[in-house]
Parts: sequence; C-alpha cells; structure tokens
Amino acid sequence: MSLSKNYSLKSVAIASAVGLLICKFAISKYLKHRKTDNDIGKYILIESIEDWNRHEVEIMRIFKNCKVIGIDCEWVTVDERKPVSLLQLANDSGFCVLLRLFLLPIWLMPPALINLLADETILKVGVGVSDDANKLFSDYCLEVHGFLDIRYLAKNLNEFQGKNMSLKSLGRDLLGIDLNKSRELRCSNWNADKLSEDQLKYAADDAIISAKIFKEIQKRNKNWLMKDSTNFLKEIETYIDVPFKQVFVNNNNKKSDGTFSLKKPHKTRYSKPRQRPMYDNCQLVAPDGELLCSCDKGKAEWYVYKGLGEKVSDEPFTVRLNFEPSGRPTLDNVFYTMEKSNRCVVCGKTENFHRKLVVPSEYRRYFPNLMKKNLSHDVLLLCVHCHKKSNILDQQMRLNLAELCDAPLGCRKNVKYKFNPELARVKSAATALCLNGNKIPERRQEELKKVISDYFNVSEVTEDILNQAVNIEVSALNDSFVPHGLKVYQYFCENGGLIQLEKIWRQHFLDTMQPQFLPEMWSVEHNHKRLALQVINHERDVDFEESILGLTPELVEEIQDLKP
Repeated sequence: MSLSKNYSLKSVAIASAVGLLICKFAISKYLKHRKTDNDIGKYILIESIEDWNRHEVEIMRIFKNCKVIGIDCEWVTVDERKPVSLLQLANDSGFCVLLRLFLLPIWLMPPALINLLADETILKVGVGVSDDANKLFSDYCLEVHGFLDIRYLAKNLNEFQGKNMSLKSLGRDLLGIDLNKSRELRCSNWNADKLSEDQLKYAADDAIISAKIFKEIQKRNKNWLMKDSTNFLKEIETYIDVPFKQVFVNNNNKKSDGTFSLKKPHKTRYSKPRQRPMYDNCQLVAPDGELLCSCDKGKAEWYVYKGLGEKVSDEPFTVRLNFEPSGRPTLDNVFYTMEKSNRCVVCGKTENFHRKLVVPSEYRRYFPNLMKKNLSHDVLLLCVHCHKKSNILDQQMRLNLAELCDAPLGCRKNVKYKFNPELARVKSAATALCLNGNKIPERRQEELKKVISDYFNVSEVTEDILNQAVNIEVSALNDSFVPHGLKVYQYFCENGGLIQLEKIWRQHFLDTMQPQFLPEMWSVEHNHKRLALQVINHERDVDFEESILGLTPELVEEIQDLKP
C-alpha cells in the first residue's frame, strides 16, 4: 500500500512536470509567433481635443492598467527643428495612441494626458526617451517622469556587448521584428494635413516595439512564470529618469568593451510650487509716518536689527525708520506701497504658486541696471496650471520676436556648440578600431590610425590616445553664436527702444492670460514715467545711452509738465 501510494505521488509529480514543460513550450511558440507579427494592432489617432475627449476613458483605462508604456516622438526638421509633431504612446499588446500635438491648442492640453506623462508610477520606456522628454517639455511644457531608456536593460545581454544599440537592432535581435527605418519614412512630413498609413504604422511600431522589448528583457531577467515584476522594477530604479550615454573603452586585446555611464540625475524640469505665502505685506514708514513701501517680514526686521528703525505695530507688522529715506513714493513707485494678495493673478487660486516673470530674464538680463530695479512689478504669482499655460504661450511670442529681430531660437545656423566634421572623423575612426579592429584589413587600419595620429600630432596611436579619440566631443564652441535674447535686445535698442520691448511682453501677458486678480496699479507702462523723469533730471543712475530706452516725445512732454 505504501509502495502504491509512493508510485502514485511520483506519477503526479512527473505529470505536473510534463504539463509545465508543455505549458512553457506552448507559450514560447505563441510568443515566437507574435515576434514575427508586424501588425501594429489597434491605434487611435488624436487630431483634435474632440478626438481626445471621445477616447479619453478607453485610453486612460488601458494605460493605467498596463503600468508600462512605450513612448516615442516624431518631428520635422527643415533648417531647424520644429516642435514635436507626433507623440506615440503604446502598450506591448499593440494598443497605441498617436497624438498630433501640433494640432492641439497648447492652452487646452488635456489634463489627463498631462497627468499620465507626469505619473512616476507608470513607466515610459523607449530608446533616447530622455531627449524626447526634453523636447516635449521645451515645446509644450509637458513633463515626462518615470521614463527609462531600455538600452540600460539591454546592455548586459550577451548579444549587445560592445555594440551601439538602436531600436531597430534591439527589435531585430530580441523580438525578430525588422522595423522599417527608411530615411523616406523617418524624414517624412509629420506635419502633413493627413498622415499616410505607412507613417501611422511606422510611428506606432516604434512605441509598441519599445514596450515589447521591455517585457522581453524583463522575462529574460526573471523567472517570469513564477514571480511578479516587483523585484525587477526595484532593480531598475537606478536608471529611471536618467539620460543614457554609452562610452566605448578599448581594452588590452584591442577589442571593444562597451561600458555605460550614468549621467547625474537631472533636476526636475519644472520646479516645485511655492508652499508658503510670497507677500507678508509688512510696512516700512518714514519718520513722519508716511508709508514708503510694502515688504516681506525679513526686510522689515532687518531695519530693526540694524538699529535703523523701530517696530510700531504687529498687525500689520510695521517698522518706522529713524532716518530720512532717499526718496518718497511718487508716480509709478506708489505701486510698491500697495498690499499684494497671495493668490494666482489669473484664476484666483490661493495655494501652490510659481513666480511668473512677465518679461523673461533672457531679455531683461541685458537691460540697463536702472530698468532692473524694482522688478517685483513684473513678478507675479500663478498657480501651477496657469504658469505652465503661460510659459507655453510665451513660446509663440519668442518665435514672433525671433522672426522680427532675426534672432533664431537655437537653430542650426545659430547654436552655441557647432558640429565639427574633423572631430567626427577622428571619433568615427577610433570607434571603428575599437569595435572591429581585428576584422578590418591592415591597410584600412593604418588609414584610420593616421586620421587619429594626425589630429593628436603623435607618431603612434597608443591605447590611451585611442580611448581619448573614441570619447572625443564632436561639437565645438561656436564663436559666431549670439544668444536669442541678446539679438532681440540689440534690435530694440535700435528700433523702438527697450520700453517698447517691455510693453510688448506685458501686453502679451494680458492678452493671452486675461488675469482677473492683478495687483492694484499694475500697468503695461509701469516705471516709464519714472524713467523719463530720471533722464530729464540727468540723474547719476542714467549711465547708458538714453536713446536705447525709446522715450516718446509725448511721454517726455507729460513729465516736463509735472515738474515743479
């Protein structure tokens, strides 16, 4: 009886083992079949806010459940890169959303999309995903958090040791899928009125394959039939939100030993909102009690600490100076005596603020010191949503100024760092020797070494020289580069004056954001009368050519009439 029972247990164990093997075999055959399937599955094309609203529930339900999203972007480059045209988001089952971002009003970007991209608990995977994230933020202020470059996961696989890893090679070697990466498709017009089926398939494939590659590597790294992905995800936390950089190092055997370096994690592209109030609304008063300005508590307490004033009230916190101030509030300066509200000047929300620079610092930094004083007029409080919206709308004004002032925004003709073909040849020669040194004909090896030795002015290409060459930067400082902000400043100094540039930005803020809660006396023409008065009086602070201000005859005449 005991023997029979033992035999029965063994039979069950053998049957279970066979069943598990059959199960694994069946699943592997299924996966193999899927690997050869290049169909993109279901995709949803979003070309308007109405399209998004129609499909939002389905999109969010699917993506919230899968927790891993393949991501990619397409754009047009003609002389300079245009804003991202198409954003692709997909899961590994073939569901893909294609968003034609350039057709969506930037001030109506769907909150669900914004939250999805910013959600750190949903992994966004791809090749070069850090660059895509930077472009999305630069063009649309869309923050992408929780992104992972899948090359970090593939670098330890045997088939990719010492190789440059592209999405095409990863898809071919890991999934058996040969992506169409023809130049005709890659560089096609992604801003066309209607995208072709080939364009849609190309775009969707890139995002879907990224998600599939992640799942395939996850399967290889873990006993995926027996365990969930929790431990695997913990292991890759080091690589999340970190740009990928591959550095080749040549070893003693002249073979490539691909090593990969982690860049320091970048700071968040969008600073955390301000939690505490910005305005304390404390008061400084003259010895005779006249109100001089409203200020923060730290500044008011400083006068008491230095013995320059005494506290005369707690509510509001008021300090009376014991000396005669250099000036009393007149004209535009009366603005600084007004109490300010700690709320968004656009919608009135009373928490989580960002400071909005109405005249961006990239222009203001070149202004005369006299125009940089009392800048708090152009520093306003905006809630997170309004601040992002305003920054997006500012980009259009920058583009307008770029065209008006012939001041390109970092296009190929106007970049701080310029591509150097000579350095590229040196790097290419060194990379070829590192990767395929033993396979290259001896004569060709000598030609490649000569390119390197000529550049470094050495007689022999040592291992150290080769390592320097393979990691050389192929871009050099562009001596002819002029920052966009400086060119705009120079243009207005000669055409209309800086006062006009200041008014343009202030009016732009009013027109685009339509603020309902601006501080009292906030004005497009703030400080211009004061500037005119200082110029007329030849005050010592006027240490620049007056013509760059662009003071109008009408303004000068008005100020002269106000003089005693």
